[in-house]
Amino acid sequence: MSGENGEGQEARSDPSADFLKHLEEAGFFKQIAVLEANLKTIADDLKTLGQATIERTSETETLVAHVLAIEGEIEAEGDDDLWSLPPDDPRVRFALLLETYPEELRERLAGLGQGFAEAVVDIDDGKAEKALKRLGSFVGKEPAARFERARAAQAAGNLALAGSDLATFGETVGHMTIGGVHTGALLAQILAEQGRLPEALTAVEKALESDVGSVPLRGTRASLLEGVGRFAEADEVARNLVREVPSDMGLYKLMARCRVQGDKRIEAMQVLESGLKTNCTTGNCGSQGFDVDAGRLLARLYLEDQIEPRRARDLVMRVKANVQQATWFENYLDVLTARNDEEEDALDQARALLPPTDAPETDPRRRMVLKAFPELAPTA
Repeated sequence: MSGENGEGQEARSDPSADFLKHLEEAGFFKQIAVLEANLKTIADDLKTLGQATIERTSETETLVAHVLAIEGEIEAEGDDDLWSLPPDDPRVRFALLLETYPEELRERLAGLGQGFAEAVVDIDDGKAEKALKRLGSFVGKEPAARFERARAAQAAGNLALAGSDLATFGETVGHMTIGGVHTGALLAQILAEQGRLPEALTAVEKALESDVGSVPLRGTRASLLEGVGRFAEADEVARNLVREVPSDMGLYKLMARCRVQGDKRIEAMQVLESGLKTNCTTGNCGSQGFDVDAGRLLARLYLEDQIEPRRARDLVMRVKANVQQATWFENYLDVLTARNDEEEDALDQARALLPPTDAPETDPRRRMVLKAFPELAPTA
């Protein structure tokens, strides 16, 4: 009996050992090792990020201290007096603003003193007129000060002065990106706002000579090319640019508008679908909401050409779901849907959308309705 028991004990395996062996064969311990390595990498990255944050904070503190030292308030070293100042102190706010400037300009502008700092802060506080008056005495001392005066002039509605200052800034300092704004693109925008599209295009193309890869400049150039009627060129510029910034729905819409102008409506539909698919797959748009303008244009094209009715209906529903109140354009889409569904009162609905008789003949609403409902055109 004892021999049988001994044989049974030898044959019986250890459950714990079997389980450990199973885990090892399944690669469990290798996965743990990989996980540990990944966690170590994450920890190292967080340590690096923390160090970078500390260094960045130190740079900001030093810059603020430098601005205040110029004013004779404190010595450039030591933070106790510096951070005893209220956070809304103009010099503190100005020093933080200088962080957005290229490094080579920071000390030049910091050296202009407290009066300049207060004037710049006035712009952000909605006191553009006051800032404009105060900044006039600084542009002769430091050409780089013209950017801030241009900001003040733009906010005050003095576009001519803003454009002049930005042009001079580009010639004397050189166009650059400040606070996420490219000064060359801003100059072109201001010229365009004055209706000076050819000059705006010239300005942006000149800025591109020294900054060929600038995304803001190339995007501005595409918009201006569309504005002056060079649709094929605008389409090409936007098409090349969207490969680099596929999340910019403005580029897809620009290409679509240019293709409509070139009577390439199917291609316009395709590029809009591509943009919506890239940035808003199945309606889950991530950080971007549904682009109402893109949806309107795509629905309009489908409905006017009487194709893809189900897709058109879906787009109309989504457009309406994303506007607080229906506009003339949503009503136009409804009228097109009624026409395509052969509703009896479709023509009456369309007639109600025509602009008043005293509206200009070039009113786009008149053109759109009459093209879709030619029977409403006045007879000679």
